[in-house]
Amino acid sequence: MKTYEKLYLEIGYTFHNPALLKEALTHSSYSNEHGLDYDNQRMEFLGDAVVQLGVSELLYERHLAIDEGKLSQMRSALVNKNMLAKKAREMGLSAFIYLGAGEEQTGGKDKKSNLADCFEAVLGAVYMDGGYDIVRKLVRELFEKELQNISEEEVFINYKSILQEHLQKQRQSVPKYRVKETIGAFHEQTFVVELYINGILAATAQASSKKEAEKAAAKSALEAMKIL
Repeated sequence: MKTYEKLYLEIGYTFHNPALLKEALTHSSYSNEHGLDYDNQRMEFLGDAVVQLGVSELLYERHLAIDEGKLSQMRSALVNKNMLAKKAREMGLSAFIYLGAGEEQTGGKDKKSNLADCFEAVLGAVYMDGGYDIVRKLVRELFEKELQNISEEEVFINYKSILQEHLQKQRQSVPKYRVKETIGAFHEQTFVVELYINGILAATAQASSKKEAEKAAAKSALEAMKIL
């Protein structure tokens, strides 16, 4: 079994039963390759619920005047594949993931899906080993920066809708979005999106998803029009 002292420091928690942590770090490719009777998929299922609950509770406590729908949007902004993969990287989880040879050779340690799943599995393992109070404290520490900086305005404003409504009022054609290119490996792509208004390039933006790139392009166009 690997030595986990460095990971314990990053997590801020020492496991009483390190076997739970090993299970959380074991990708199915490694399990299949080594004939194991476990992998981290079940632990990831548990961890998904634990992280959702922890973030939900913190948002509920901090935003007393916000309704259920908006709280759900805020939670989605905090608990998604990109964010969880980011948190996994911050914790240095990639150095500890057990991967099969083929998965590792194809960049498995950097895949967002692997990192996000592993992050959730580790939180599930912490829950199994130490209970919910420990997990809640850990979630608070891991997401504190995002919890403080999350902007209701950024979460709730639909820049694409605002732009389209403005153009319709001006009797102009609806904006057109086009993916100009994708940058990077398949598991770590950046989408470059162009926004055209009346056939003229109005803005270009890039993000880790097509949806976010379109949103950023719409915001940029609105700012150029002095609407924002």
